[in-house]
Amino acid sequence: MRRLLLIPALALVLVGTPVLALQDAAPPPVAVNEVPVAPPDETVTPGWQSADTPVDATLVGVTWQGDPDAEFTVEAQSADGTWSEATALDGGNEVDPGTKDEASAAAKPAHGTEPVWIGEDATAVRVTLTGDTPVVDVTVAAVDAQPAPAPEGAAGAITGVVGTISGTGRWLYGAALLVLVALLVALALGWSPWRHRRPAWIAIVGLSALVLTACVPVAAPPASPAPPPKHGSGGGSGGGSGGSGPAKPSIRSRAQWGARPFGCGTPDYASSLKLAAVHHTVNSNSYSPGQTDALVRGIQAYHMDTLGYCDIAYNFLVSRTGTVYEGRAGGVSKPVIGAHAGGFNTGSTGVALIGDYSGVQPPGDQWNALVALLRWRLHAAGIDPSQGATVTAGSSPCGCVKYSPGQTVTFPNAIVPHRDLDYTACPGDAFAPRMDELRAAVQAGL
Repeated sequence: MRRLLLIPALALVLVGTPVLALQDAAPPPVAVNEVPVAPPDETVTPGWQSADTPVDATLVGVTWQGDPDAEFTVEAQSADGTWSEATALDGGNEVDPGTKDEASAAAKPAHGTEPVWIGEDATAVRVTLTGDTPVVDVTVAAVDAQPAPAPEGAAGAITGVVGTISGTGRWLYGAALLVLVALLVALALGWSPWRHRRPAWIAIVGLSALVLTACVPVAAPPASPAPPPKHGSGGGSGGGSGGSGPAKPSIRSRAQWGARPFGCGTPDYASSLKLAAVHHTVNSNSYSPGQTDALVRGIQAYHMDTLGYCDIAYNFLVSRTGTVYEGRAGGVSKPVIGAHAGGFNTGSTGVALIGDYSGVQPPGDQWNALVALLRWRLHAAGIDPSQGATVTAGSSPCGCVKYSPGQTVTFPNAIVPHRDLDYTACPGDAFAPRMDELRAAVQAGL
């Protein structure tokens, strides 16, 4: 009968070995190709539409020379030949003067839109100039950002049962697995714990089982998002209050999502944080949790390689499933200067909802994560958002700033939609009217 113990020992080896392989795989490099959609130096006039231009991309943006306020839409063709609806693109290049971003972006095209995530690989794009003035050198930046590959073979098959093991947890798991297998083999070969110190081996077995259980995260199916709070409720969950202030939310680090290093030496910092600017990224809302890391890497690549920024523009990004991403390098609790709000990057933190909220509301998980993040970040900076914020507007090559450079601007609340800073529809016509509700939800936990 003891020999039968070899069966669970073998089972532990067969199950445990692929589990040890479940560490984050390195994501493939992001490819960025600049594809002209109009002949070089040719002036195109309002209403112009490009030919159907072949691309291989999951995310695209448009660059041009001329009027910084030019407006474009883009349509994408999927592999099955169907075309998406036209998506309006906001202008980019929202750097602050005197920053490393400004110096880095000077070598890139004069103007560019923010990128739009297509999701599945696009095979062609169609660009339309919808603004009122002619432009030249219209180019599409085709960004191909793919998810990291899943482990192969048995390791890949078991990903539906257990989650990824990383860091010291992998070594603790391996050690515990080795101890349990050794004990089972010893018992099968005739070793008897009753002839030895029973408390010792019981403790070893118990501790090993505990380590195994603690180190292996069970993979649960994605939770259904909670419905957004009702208008006027002032509610929202996440980030409790108390004597020590709101809890810091879980933040997916740059290392976890595969960020490139900051491209201009060291980040720029403001003397203090004064406000939070709320954005949306104007991406498809149909991205899956498995695509989100690639989506964020694609945005970073576009911001760095096409617009010339030193890093991703936003300080934080929040996915539809409520995952908070660390954006720009420099420290999540420091006043890092980003490139998300022309004329107002210095002294602000840019928080972007990943998605397009022009016509729909963010899911409950995303709303709650945004509330928790804003509570923690503003409290950590010693800011009571209800006391408002007074800032000095700067200039920006985007030509989008609503205020004259050097003008002192006072906002009644320190949580500000991007559209209150610059000429833009961000963070979307559907979401923007809920700013007072968002402010109340954040304030409730402070």
